[in-house]
Amino acid sequence: MKSTQEILADALAVRDDGAQPRCDAHEYEQCLLALARQDEGLAEDGIAHALARIAAGTNDDANALIFAADRKRDAEAAATVGKSARVEKVVKSASLDAILAEAENVLSKGASPTVTRDAAESAMLDLAVAESLEGEGVCDAYARLCESDARMQKLYALGQAADTAEVERAEQLSKRGTRNERVWELMVKGANHNRLAGETVEQALDRMLRTDKTYQDAYALYCE
Repeated sequence: MKSTQEILADALAVRDDGAQPRCDAHEYEQCLLALARQDEGLAEDGIAHALARIAAGTNDDANALIFAADRKRDAEAAATVGKSARVEKVVKSASLDAILAEAENVLSKGASPTVTRDAAESAMLDLAVAESLEGEGVCDAYARLCESDARMQKLYALGQAADTAEVERAEQLSKRGTRNERVWELMVKGANHNRLAGETVEQALDRMLRTDKTYQDAYALYCE
């Protein structure tokens, strides 16, 4: 997976040096979203406004990312014709429909998200591309749809829910790791205390795991 710095460097090379895009259009746009998210944190007026602001302003990095994404899409459009173009459009539409169904399931039924925030935001960008008006850039379409389109708002809410779920899973794993480390520490201390003459701690621990029910239960807890 490319880092934000790598994608941005590639976009600058495309715009300033005439290099061929090495990233996908959605990668440039994900990087643009990352810039908007940083800007949103400063202005606190929402990611749609932040994205529109940096896209319309003098943010050099944002301009390079937009340029590179457009150049990549132009190249793909030139290389994809006829049946292949229709197939690609159908595949993207099916993917977007699946994410929208996921959003409905999470928001209406309280299901746990099965997609990441990045997947939800990629779907938002796909929707902006699909729904952009004549002469309207992707960023402007994105901002417009964030304000008025229920599908875009659901996808944004899905991204927020997925982000929250990921944080909660990380916290649970952290707590589990702390608990397991403590269990193992107590088992080793107990084995050291109950060593027989000539026994190492490892040998004592092995013996107690084979013969002591308390240790067997503790080890089962450690392995959960």
